[in-house]
Amino acid sequence: MKTPFLKIALGSSFIIPIFSYAAAIEKSDQSILPFLESNNYVELSYAELYADVSGQVQNQQALQQIGVHDFSTGNLVDDYHFVNATAKLQIHPQISFGVIYDQPYGVDLSYDYRPQSNFGRQTIESTHLNFKSENLSMLVGYQPTLNWNIYTGAVYQQFEGELDVFGPSYSVMSGYQAKFKESSGHGWLAGLSYQIPEYALKTAITYRSKIKHQSAVTEDIFDQALSVIPSAKTDITTPQSVSLDFQTGLTPKNVLYSSLRWVNWKDFEIQPRQFGAVVDLAVQQYPDLIKPFNLIDYNTDQWSAKLGLAHQFADRWLGLTDVSWDSGAGNPASTVNPSDGFYALGLAGLYKFHKNSFIAYGLKYFKFNKADVKKLDTTNAITQNGTLSAVSNNNAFAHGIKIGYFF
Repeated sequence: MKTPFLKIALGSSFIIPIFSYAAAIEKSDQSILPFLESNNYVELSYAELYADVSGQVQNQQALQQIGVHDFSTGNLVDDYHFVNATAKLQIHPQISFGVIYDQPYGVDLSYDYRPQSNFGRQTIESTHLNFKSENLSMLVGYQPTLNWNIYTGAVYQQFEGELDVFGPSYSVMSGYQAKFKESSGHGWLAGLSYQIPEYALKTAITYRSKIKHQSAVTEDIFDQALSVIPSAKTDITTPQSVSLDFQTGLTPKNVLYSSLRWVNWKDFEIQPRQFGAVVDLAVQQYPDLIKPFNLIDYNTDQWSAKLGLAHQFADRWLGLTDVSWDSGAGNPASTVNPSDGFYALGLAGLYKFHKNSFIAYGLKYFKFNKADVKKLDTTNAITQNGTLSAVSNNNAFAHGIKIGYFF
């Protein structure tokens, strides 16, 4: 079963970089599939996402007493875009080299609750959370036979962000601001791939290591420097992951593709030093009321899966459709975590405008699972971190374009 056109397409079948707002702060699946393409290859992709994510605030009885009747948070997630790029060179029949650029972690969340009340419109609560990162993965592959590819590489990563919270739900931390200056870290990846090109069969398993950052963090309370303990850098470690990718030809014009991924979010945390010192002091003074907690962490690891079908309609045209699932990270509903996992449907078309070049465009719809709603613990005020009384039916729409060239 010869499937030369499908072979070109499927290594690049992920038309839209995966959006994982529902599972921690990941927005790219960090795929290495473009590196497994044959011969020399370059690609560039760009995607945009538009989300409608909202919920209902807590403390509604108290708000009604001051004339508030609108308890919706409004849309919590700003629109954003991301870019991926890959260059792969077959420098020897048995040795390949590649560079992959992506933006694996990021979130852009803005919440400004300004309902009409007896005192007019004024901000009662607000949250701003913005993190961004960049990855540069450099890979070397060894192909002992036409079927096997053993690869490894180094990863350079940059990470930065900022956060501020205001309002009664944040209790003693209302007015807290933190700016994480750009930091860099190094990690590694390794994997194994097996393929039978004439049957469009390709499978790969890839491990990415965790990457440790030491970030200088500026912390304030209502614009006053927070200085409980001596200043020092904050350790942040982005998570390790394992990805399994598989595709196989069904007929000369149809290929099934799938993926399964695990990300170790349970061991991830962000705990700036001054914030952590305030929490520690509160725990020491009120051990029966307050339990230790981190500024940002996640309750469970993330699992995600994808299953799709590619069909060749004509010599130059290919269509793809897939369904995706994401487990989420298990955190309760809050202004920084209104959703927990998703289901998604993707559609894409690919046009081969030259014998060695293609362009693809894809659409993807995300239906988010509602995060579990928990009541505010009034005996533990310091952990009142913007929890929600209800979560709306949240969804998102993404679209993207990709260009690939073989030489």
